[in-house]
Amino acid sequence: MSALTVSLSSIALAYEIELDNGSYSWNRWSDRPSQSLPSDVGKAAFDKAMDPAHVVFEHVGLDMTGTLTVDQDGPERLFELLGRVDALADAYPTVPLFGYVSSRQGDATVLLARVEKSPKGCGRLFQIELRRDAKGLPLAGKLHPSLGLSSAVATKSGLRLGLTKGEVKAVLGWPHHEEPDSLRYGATCKVFLSREEVLARGYPEKYVRKGQLIYRTIIITFTDGLADSIFVKHRITWD
Repeated sequence: MSALTVSLSSIALAYEIELDNGSYSWNRWSDRPSQSLPSDVGKAAFDKAMDPAHVVFEHVGLDMTGTLTVDQDGPERLFELLGRVDALADAYPTVPLFGYVSSRQGDATVLLARVEKSPKGCGRLFQIELRRDAKGLPLAGKLHPSLGLSSAVATKSGLRLGLTKGEVKAVLGWPHHEEPDSLRYGATCKVFLSREEVLARGYPEKYVRKGQLIYRTIIITFTDGLADSIFVKHRITWD
């Protein structure tokens, strides 16, 4: 299995479409300088990567009817669907990581979820990784068995384990970076959240005026031509 390290540093080198003052650029941090994109091409790629359906994970829970939504749901929703657990001990304790493995017969699916720090303790999920199994995962022995997790879990947009590269590209469009065993997509832009939204996230009113940067990262890895992990991150930076 193509191992995707479950750490924030594993995605430090981003590949993304950036929207800045109405202009689009393709950033490839470790390869070449940023490349300006025609408006129609940039907008189409940006909108594809930022599609809200990519952050909605469906078919979760014992009856497989529940959903987990990155940047909307908090840890309580995760616990409701997959079971209450302690955070895994890793290098980033301020953004807790929770890990589950399917306890259904013949199913080794893994789900890892990380929760954003919030000043008032109302942090939301900002990262979910779905894996075919726990092979190569350093914390494999610490995962919580759950009947609420299965290989049926998929994003609302149609990303699921077992897809081919062609099928992934049909959902996400042209890759912002491609390697033999992975496809990477990303998008970033500045937004001004409403006062109600800022306060709901536990931040003071001053952030209404400051604005926030939003980062979206999607990484799909493959073994033998089939997707064996789906990593989705949607994070807001406040300072």
